[in-house]
Amino acid sequence: MIKIKKLLLIVSILLGLVKNSNSLEVYPMFGAWDYKHDTDAYAINLKFVDNENPVKTKFLGELQRTYDASFFIDINDGFKNLEHSNNDWRSELSIYAATGLAKPLPITSSKKLNFIPSFSLGLYQEFEEGKDMGYPIEFKTEFGLKYSLFKNSTIGVSWNHISNADIGSKNPGSDNILFLFRVKEKF
Repeated sequence: MIKIKKLLLIVSILLGLVKNSNSLEVYPMFGAWDYKHDTDAYAINLKFVDNENPVKTKFLGELQRTYDASFFIDINDGFKNLEHSNNDWRSELSIYAATGLAKPLPITSSKKLNFIPSFSLGLYQEFEEGKDMGYPIEFKTEFGLKYSLFKNSTIGVSWNHISNADIGSKNPGSDNILFLFRVKEKF
Protein backbone atom coordinates (compact mmCIF):
# COMPACT_ATOMS: atom_id res chain seq x y z
CA MET A 1 0.00 0.00 0.00
CA ILE A 2 2.85 2.40 0.83
CA LYS A 3 4.50 1.74 -2.55
CA ILE A 4 1.22 2.52 -4.36
CA LYS A 5 1.05 5.83 -2.48
CA LYS A 6 4.65 6.60 -3.49
CA LEU A 7 3.82 5.80 -7.12
CA LEU A 8 0.80 8.10 -7.03
CA LEU A 9 2.91 10.85 -5.46
CA ILE A 10 5.59 10.52 -8.17
CA VAL A 11 3.02 10.61 -10.97
CA SER A 12 1.19 13.56 -9.38
CA ILE A 13 4.41 15.59 -9.08
CA LEU A 14 5.35 14.87 -12.68
CA LEU A 15 1.88 15.75 -13.99
CA GLY A 16 1.90 18.92 -11.92
CA LEU A 17 5.18 20.00 -13.45
CA VAL A 18 4.14 19.07 -16.99
CA LYS A 19 0.71 20.73 -16.93
CA ASN A 20 2.28 24.14 -16.28
CA SER A 21 3.43 24.30 -19.90
CA ASN A 22 1.19 24.28 -22.94
CA SER A 23 3.88 23.72 -25.55
CA LEU A 24 5.75 20.52 -24.81
CA GLU A 25 7.37 18.24 -27.33
CA VAL A 26 7.16 14.56 -26.46
CA TYR A 27 10.06 12.19 -27.16
CA PRO A 28 9.15 8.51 -26.71
CA MET A 29 12.31 6.54 -25.99
CA PHE A 30 13.08 2.85 -25.50
CA GLY A 31 16.20 0.88 -24.73
CA ALA A 32 18.20 -0.96 -22.09
CA TRP A 33 18.21 0.06 -18.43
CA ASP A 34 21.20 -0.79 -16.25
CA TYR A 35 22.93 -2.66 -19.07
CA LYS A 36 26.31 -2.71 -17.27
CA HIS A 37 24.98 -4.62 -14.26
CA ASP A 38 22.90 -7.75 -13.81
CA THR A 39 19.56 -5.90 -14.12
CA ASP A 40 19.62 -5.12 -17.87
CA ALA A 41 15.89 -4.40 -18.01
CA TYR A 42 13.81 -2.82 -20.75
CA ALA A 43 13.49 0.96 -20.46
CA ILE A 44 10.54 2.98 -21.69
CA ASN A 45 10.87 6.73 -21.26
CA LEU A 46 8.69 9.69 -22.14
CA LYS A 47 10.72 12.88 -22.25
CA PHE A 48 8.77 16.14 -22.36
CA VAL A 49 10.78 19.13 -23.59
CA ASP A 50 9.62 22.73 -23.18
CA ASN A 51 11.10 24.78 -26.03
CA GLU A 52 9.06 27.94 -25.43
CA ASN A 53 9.80 28.70 -21.78
CA PRO A 54 13.60 28.53 -21.46
CA VAL A 55 15.62 29.10 -18.33
CA LYS A 56 18.02 31.96 -19.08
CA THR A 57 21.47 31.79 -17.53
CA LYS A 58 24.41 34.15 -17.82
CA PHE A 59 27.08 31.56 -18.68
CA LEU A 60 25.15 28.75 -20.38
CA GLY A 61 22.58 30.82 -22.25
CA GLU A 62 19.09 29.43 -22.66
CA LEU A 63 18.36 25.98 -21.23
CA GLN A 64 15.35 23.82 -22.03
CA ARG A 65 13.16 22.52 -19.24
CA THR A 66 12.73 18.74 -19.38
CA TYR A 67 10.40 16.30 -17.64
CA ASP A 68 10.89 12.52 -17.69
CA ALA A 69 8.65 9.57 -16.89
CA SER A 70 10.69 6.36 -17.06
CA PHE A 71 9.52 2.80 -16.60
CA PHE A 72 11.96 -0.10 -16.17
CA ILE A 73 10.66 -3.63 -16.69
CA ASP A 74 12.52 -6.95 -16.60
CA ILE A 75 10.64 -10.23 -16.73
CA ASN A 76 13.15 -13.03 -16.18
CA ASP A 77 11.89 -16.46 -17.22
CA GLY A 78 8.43 -14.93 -17.36
CA PHE A 79 7.20 -17.01 -20.26
CA LYS A 80 9.39 -20.07 -19.80
CA ASN A 81 6.79 -22.16 -18.01
CA LEU A 82 3.44 -21.06 -19.35
CA GLU A 83 1.58 -23.98 -17.75
CA HIS A 84 2.49 -22.67 -14.29
CA SER A 85 0.87 -19.84 -12.39
CA ASN A 86 2.00 -16.28 -13.01
CA ASN A 87 3.34 -16.31 -9.45
CA ASP A 88 6.28 -18.47 -10.59
CA TRP A 89 8.01 -15.77 -12.57
CA ARG A 90 10.18 -13.01 -11.23
CA SER A 91 9.55 -9.45 -12.33
CA GLU A 92 11.70 -6.41 -11.77
CA LEU A 93 9.72 -3.19 -12.01
CA SER A 94 10.64 0.41 -11.21
CA ILE A 95 9.69 3.97 -12.11
CA TYR A 96 11.64 7.23 -12.24
CA ALA A 97 10.02 10.67 -12.58
CA ALA A 98 12.29 13.67 -12.99
CA THR A 99 12.61 17.29 -14.03
CA GLY A 100 15.74 18.96 -15.31
CA LEU A 101 17.53 21.19 -17.79
CA ALA A 102 19.03 20.50 -21.22
CA LYS A 103 21.26 22.48 -23.57
CA PRO A 104 20.94 21.56 -27.28
CA LEU A 105 24.22 22.22 -29.09
CA PRO A 106 23.98 22.17 -32.90
CA ILE A 107 26.69 20.08 -34.56
CA THR A 108 25.78 21.05 -38.13
CA SER A 109 25.05 24.48 -39.57
CA SER A 110 21.56 23.32 -40.58
CA LYS A 111 20.87 22.50 -36.90
CA LYS A 112 19.54 19.08 -37.96
CA LEU A 113 22.07 17.24 -35.78
CA ASN A 114 22.33 18.25 -32.12
CA PHE A 115 24.36 17.11 -29.12
CA ILE A 116 22.21 17.49 -26.00
CA PRO A 117 23.71 17.27 -22.50
CA SER A 118 21.21 17.42 -19.64
CA PHE A 119 20.90 17.05 -15.88
CA SER A 120 17.79 16.01 -13.94
CA LEU A 121 16.64 15.47 -10.38
CA GLY A 122 13.94 12.92 -9.75
CA LEU A 123 12.19 10.35 -7.60
CA TYR A 124 12.78 6.61 -8.02
CA GLN A 125 10.65 3.74 -6.75
CA GLU A 126 11.16 0.02 -7.21
CA PHE A 127 8.34 -2.55 -7.08
CA GLU A 128 8.38 -6.31 -6.50
CA GLU A 129 11.98 -7.34 -7.25
CA GLY A 130 13.04 -4.06 -8.88
CA LYS A 131 16.54 -2.72 -8.33
CA ASP A 132 17.08 -1.01 -4.98
CA MET A 133 18.94 2.21 -5.83
CA GLY A 134 19.53 3.08 -2.15
CA TYR A 135 17.48 6.29 -1.90
CA PRO A 136 14.30 7.70 -3.50
CA ILE A 137 16.05 10.88 -4.72
CA GLU A 138 18.18 10.18 -7.79
CA PHE A 139 20.17 12.41 -10.15
CA LYS A 140 20.46 11.79 -13.87
CA THR A 141 23.23 12.95 -16.19
CA GLU A 142 22.41 12.41 -19.87
CA PHE A 143 24.19 12.88 -23.21
CA GLY A 144 22.16 12.58 -26.39
CA LEU A 145 22.38 12.93 -30.15
CA LYS A 146 19.26 13.97 -32.03
CA TYR A 147 18.81 14.19 -35.80
CA SER A 148 15.85 15.80 -37.58
CA LEU A 149 15.01 13.49 -40.47
CA PHE A 150 12.15 15.44 -41.98
CA LYS A 151 10.12 18.46 -40.97
CA ASN A 152 8.18 16.50 -38.33
CA SER A 153 10.37 13.47 -37.54
CA THR A 154 13.36 13.01 -35.27
CA ILE A 155 15.59 10.05 -34.42
CA GLY A 156 18.23 9.87 -31.77
CA VAL A 157 20.19 8.01 -29.14
CA SER A 158 21.09 8.91 -25.57
CA TRP A 159 23.19 7.52 -22.75
CA ASN A 160 22.44 8.37 -19.14
CA HIS A 161 23.58 7.52 -15.65
CA ILE A 162 21.15 7.57 -12.72
CA SER A 163 22.67 7.75 -9.23
CA ASN A 164 21.91 9.11 -5.76
CA ALA A 165 25.40 10.69 -5.47
CA ASP A 166 26.11 8.69 -2.29
CA ILE A 167 23.36 10.35 -0.23
CA GLY A 168 21.62 6.98 0.27
CA SER A 169 22.41 3.81 2.17
CA LYS A 170 24.00 2.48 -1.02
CA ASN A 171 24.61 3.84 -4.50
CA PRO A 172 24.64 1.12 -7.17
CA GLY A 173 23.69 3.54 -9.97
CA SER A 174 22.49 2.51 -13.41
CA ASP A 175 23.79 3.12 -16.92
CA ASN A 176 21.18 3.25 -19.64
CA ILE A 177 21.04 3.55 -23.40
CA LEU A 178 17.87 4.76 -25.13
CA PHE A 179 16.76 5.23 -28.73
CA LEU A 180 14.07 7.65 -29.87
CA PHE A 181 11.81 8.22 -32.81
CA ARG A 182 9.39 11.12 -32.62
CA VAL A 183 6.78 12.79 -34.73
CA LYS A 184 6.51 16.38 -33.50
CA GLU A 185 3.37 17.26 -31.59
CA LYS A 186 2.45 20.32 -29.58
CA PHE A 187 0.07 20.16 -26.64
